[in-house]
Amino acid sequence: MERLMDLLQEVRQFSRQLQRCARESARATNTPSYVDTLHALLDSRMQCDDARMRIVCYACAAELGLPMELEAEHCRQVMSGSLGFPLRVLFWAAHRRMQSARRSHGSTWLMPHN
Repeated sequence: MERLMDLLQEVRQFSRQLQRCARESARATNTPSYVDTLHALLDSRMQCDDARMRIVCYACAAELGLPMELEAEHCRQVMSGSLGFPLRVLFWAAHRRMQSARRSHGSTWLMPHN
């Protein structure tokens, strides 16, 4: 349970860091949308980082209300248990949160403006 709590703390800390970077980047580049910048930062990290960090990013997206998809191969890695129990729990909690928000008609997703 302690490892899971540490992982949740890491997700929250990473979410705050992403939000700060997105605000600074949006201001510095005159990007019209903070949400676009936040989505781009998360997407970039998910493409470049290892499987563990992808799950952390996915959980951050769920926490921040950003719709993100996780590639099937990454889902398989998590479900196989190769990444460990705490990451599997984090993945399923984030996945359920994403699914629930998608089904909810009143959800307020932060959608990028493509």
